[in-house]
Amino acid sequence: MMNSYQVGRFSERLLACVKNSVFTLAALLLTSFTFAVMAQDVTVTGTVKGTDGTGLPGVTVQEKGTSKGTQTNVDGTYRLAGISRNATLVFSFVGMETKEVAVGNQTVVDVTLLDDTKALEEVVVVGYGTQKRKEISGTVTSLGSRDFNPGVVTNPLAAAQGKVAGLVITQSSGDPNARPTVRLRGTGSLSAGSEPLYVIDGVIGAPIENVAPEDILTMDVLRDASSAAIYGSRGSNGVILINTKRGKAGATTVDYNGYVGQERISQRPELLNAAQFREAAKKYNQTFDDGGADTDWLKVITRTAMSQNHNIGVSGGSENFSYRASVGYLDQIGTLIGSSKARLNGRLNLDAKGINGKLLMKFNMSASQADASFAPERAIGFAMNMRPTDPVYSANGNYFQLPGTFGNFNPLAVLESISQKERLQDVLFNAQAGYTIIDGLFFNVSGTLRTQNKNSSFYAKSTIDNLLRTVGGNSASRGLDGVVDKQLETTLNYTKAITSNSNLSVLAGYTYQDVVSDGFGASNNNFLTDVFGPNNLGAGLGIRSNPNLMGSYKNEYKLVSFLGRVQYSLMNKYFATVNMRRDGSTKFGDNNKWGFFPSVSVGWTLSEEPFLKGNPVVDNLKLRVSWGRTGNSEGIAPLRSRGFYGTSGTYYDATLNDFLPSYAIQGNPNPNLKWEVNENYGAGIDFALLKSRLTGSIDWYTRQTKDLLYVVNAPQEKGYVFPTILANVGSMQNRGVEISLTYQWVDKKDFTFSSTFAGSFNKNKVISLSNDLFQAQNQIFLTTNLGSALRGTSAVNFSVLQAGQPVGVFYGAIVDRIENGKYVFKDIDGNGKIEQQAGDRTYLGDPNPFFVGGLTNSFTYKKFDFQFQLTSNLGAKIMNTNQLLLGRQDGRLAESNALVSALTSPINDNQTIPMSYYVESGNYVRVNNASLGYTLPANLGVLKRARIYIAGNNLLLFTKYSGVDPEISQALKVDGDNQRAPGIDVRETYYKTRGLTAGINLSF
Repeated sequence: MMNSYQVGRFSERLLACVKNSVFTLAALLLTSFTFAVMAQDVTVTGTVKGTDGTGLPGVTVQEKGTSKGTQTNVDGTYRLAGISRNATLVFSFVGMETKEVAVGNQTVVDVTLLDDTKALEEVVVVGYGTQKRKEISGTVTSLGSRDFNPGVVTNPLAAAQGKVAGLVITQSSGDPNARPTVRLRGTGSLSAGSEPLYVIDGVIGAPIENVAPEDILTMDVLRDASSAAIYGSRGSNGVILINTKRGKAGATTVDYNGYVGQERISQRPELLNAAQFREAAKKYNQTFDDGGADTDWLKVITRTAMSQNHNIGVSGGSENFSYRASVGYLDQIGTLIGSSKARLNGRLNLDAKGINGKLLMKFNMSASQADASFAPERAIGFAMNMRPTDPVYSANGNYFQLPGTFGNFNPLAVLESISQKERLQDVLFNAQAGYTIIDGLFFNVSGTLRTQNKNSSFYAKSTIDNLLRTVGGNSASRGLDGVVDKQLETTLNYTKAITSNSNLSVLAGYTYQDVVSDGFGASNNNFLTDVFGPNNLGAGLGIRSNPNLMGSYKNEYKLVSFLGRVQYSLMNKYFATVNMRRDGSTKFGDNNKWGFFPSVSVGWTLSEEPFLKGNPVVDNLKLRVSWGRTGNSEGIAPLRSRGFYGTSGTYYDATLNDFLPSYAIQGNPNPNLKWEVNENYGAGIDFALLKSRLTGSIDWYTRQTKDLLYVVNAPQEKGYVFPTILANVGSMQNRGVEISLTYQWVDKKDFTFSSTFAGSFNKNKVISLSNDLFQAQNQIFLTTNLGSALRGTSAVNFSVLQAGQPVGVFYGAIVDRIENGKYVFKDIDGNGKIEQQAGDRTYLGDPNPFFVGGLTNSFTYKKFDFQFQLTSNLGAKIMNTNQLLLGRQDGRLAESNALVSALTSPINDNQTIPMSYYVESGNYVRVNNASLGYTLPANLGVLKRARIYIAGNNLLLFTKYSGVDPEISQALKVDGDNQRAPGIDVRETYYKTRGLTAGINLSF
């Protein structure tokens, strides 16, 4: 038996055991209950908002890895039942960044989605990949679709005008078919082209004009050689990378964007009306046959033009497959009778994942058909010449035409009797497949097939005077041109965190491109009837005596490239990038088939250093230094390095009793021909201050183009047969500063106000125009065709290329004063004689702007949004040839009309040499665009989002320029018969337009 002590001890142990068992049982029950609760499905509710604090309708909310999902209501709220507490919710919406949130113990999950444009502040697209913005050491500017200019914008380039520092986009024409002139960091070439390289969804050289602005997600501009060197011999003028919108996981979303608008001529020259013309003729004792009319000829040939644009996009998908398809239609009538543009375009982007996310596949297809109708711009020159007292039609109903005149033709007859049309069809297929071999090692292959076909036609009716036609009688021509472009790219990318503070990324790649272009053209004249137009060329008589009216061609070139890039970051504040590319092209000579294009850039984030970290003013401050070498091979036809023969008239063969074509050498061989080389040095600062209210960058650069491609005289003593040769001669320099600033003035829930400035200063200079073997003339004069010999100015050498001077600088005599209505020129060489020789001529002005900038101001107030943009151009000079032709009284008033300014002009002198009197300042500030929008209240049922807006383009212009518009073309063409020089205002210019639109954006 147990004694009392033992009983007590046993009782204590039993009680402790019971207590422990109860505690253990309770713990087990509590744990089981907890797991049961955690395993229970719950209902999650919440609200999804945008950065402005308003609810976002149509956002897809999906449980990751499952098909469970819903969309937010019109007020941004959602309810999702049957969700595991272990689940992760994925919030996605087209145009917004995707966000993932773990559910856990939450039953209410509210999120705010950032615009993709803001997400871009973290990741930026660079050549053959992406890079975190904070790690970029080159010069790259990123735009999102919401940054684009509003209004009548049919070309992505026009949508970006004034948005990127250093990117100068000039729209000097109102023709709906005209492309803007694009220059990045100045004019970089004389004859090889100065336009940037365009890369769309990774496809090099895809046509940017066929991309609907509504389909674009991002536009990244590689502004310096250190960033563009990865594109080698085609990156000399910078690179513009465009990524189109793609689908995201979630329910199907339908987006519609459309507008209707109208355009009118914004400014026009002030010409004499009929009453003023009669009074002036009387005053200056000029006699003429008064037709008794009061005709405004510019009004006769122009109109109010309507336009419409519609784009529908459908997107959606699952976690492993997504899609986006879009179709768009544009119909734009031109303000000049006979001009128009219609474009139908479609795009399909597919994305798929497999093998646990290791395999990534993409398929991109785009197709477009653009129909263009061109109006001959010489009709504008004729309208300025025609007397306002003459009628449009004669008494017999035919077009009125002054008999025996030279250069004065009825402009309406020209427009209605000439038809010039073009249909351009472009189809592109691109397939990509990528596979993660091991963690950090990714292999990608991309194949592209692009075909382009152009069908063009021209017809001039027999009603047109002989001077307007190439050969007598009515005339017609047809042309068929095609391009087949095949591209193959393979890349291998390896990324690894070497330590916790250092990261390495290595890219290696191979690319191959094969481009074949061919075409056929024929023309004829002297048709018996106008009924067939250009559709029965065999019915004309002209080709019987001139077999050269028919021809064909075929060209092919290939480009093989090896590329590489190494990126390294240390401690999240030191960054370095090295790019390398080696290109081999069949375009160039046997001695220069291959070129090497390296670059290096480094960055240092000072704000991560102890002496700045935590500074209340400086949020981010990074220094960048770069050097790079790129090339320019565009604009050079294949086989130009070879000598070749071509037809050269005809000869009579007595045996055959017929005329046969003769052949002669058309070009000298040049085995040393190669690409132009652009060497770029730069330094920059990126900053964010005052809690990131002020962000921006400042860049300094020197860009030197060497081995300029230019046609020079071939020294006969060296054995050259043909008188000229395409060679690499000379060099050119651009130096400048680029500034980008954004300031958030107000950022409140119901009201925001921000301003973005993008401006650049650039100075251009030709360094030399010769090399050891070839030497261009000391002064190369550029001829400008003014369109008529009416006043002795059909072709004038206003501009010159010369070492030490800017490209296309004006050159001529200085008008010292006007005496008795005559020009008195300055005796520059001081020899006591006024001569039309080099000694009495000098440089009259630089047509290249010193500063180009844009200022965009954006406001939101509750559901209203308002934006307007100012653009400016300073420092450029303009040669105003309209004043030279029609702004003075030179005794020809009876033959043609004049500007109103001629009535008060002190000049009665008909000299037409280049002179300082007609050089004016081209400074201007323009209200380039403005828009006002309203997002409808969120109670629209199946309609998830709706916004209506009105917008305008080219609303106001502030300038002292006396001509029509100071935004003059900066195009440069130095070879051939149709030379172009920058900064010359000519009569035959399609006037810029002012547009007003009303549009709507819908999401279902």
